Amino acid sequence: MNLAILFLIVTLAQAIETTIGFGSTVFALGLGSQLIPIKELVVVLVMIGWLQALFIVARAFQHIRWRILLTRILLFSGIGLPAGIWFYRHFAGGQLKIVLAIFIVAVSINELLNLWLRKGRLKSLPLPLGILVLLMGGFVHGIFATGGPLIVFYSSRELQDKASFRATMSMLWLALNTALLIGYLVSGKIEKSSLETAGILLPALIIGIVIGEILHRRVNEFIFRIALQFILLLTGVFLLIR
Repeated sequence: MNLAILFLIVTLAQAIETTIGFGSTVFALGLGSQLIPIKELVVVLVMIGWLQALFIVARAFQHIRWRILLTRILLFSGIGLPAGIWFYRHFAGGQLKIVLAIFIVAVSINELLNLWLRKGRLKSLPLPLGILVLLMGGFVHGIFATGGPLIVFYSSRELQDKASFRATMSMLWLALNTALLIGYLVSGKIEKSSLETAGILLPALIIGIVIGEILHRRVNEFIFRIALQFILLLTGVFLLIR
């Protein structure tokens, strides 16, 4: 029964991720952690997320904004990622999680209000603030494997069309999750039970991708950006209750 419920959760989570480019891990963790141990679930979701990101990258390769990805997003979040992995191994992240969650909720509400009032483009962040946000985004991804909500906050300002945002974010998650999986392999966190659970959930991934592809094509740019910030808001809420 737990696996059946988790199957439905992962299907919905992957549909969300395929539609907008992020959100599956934290959504599935927020609900799925009630069903199986959270440390095992994180490993399973990272494996599934890696496959999902690989699919999007292969399908939408031409939409990746390489300059922003390589010289800004991947560079600075990549610097923060090892520090986050180290922190995860040596310290509890409970207090940091609460601060992060409150920040994300506040930022997403502000972004939703700005989108609703302006009905259009949001300004890019100043360079020093953008670098700081990306460094912290990589750090947070190393601790919680949440899909980097701070990175999404930065990228939503820089990547204004839905195809570029989704493709570029998917390339980033592919790179970061590769690093996480290597870390899990080295530390022995990928066990037989994790592989078996991931195998059972593969059909959920496929169904979620199909649904997400349909939604991504049909939703317009303004609704896409509203949905993006709404999922970011849910990310903060899930972090608070997780």
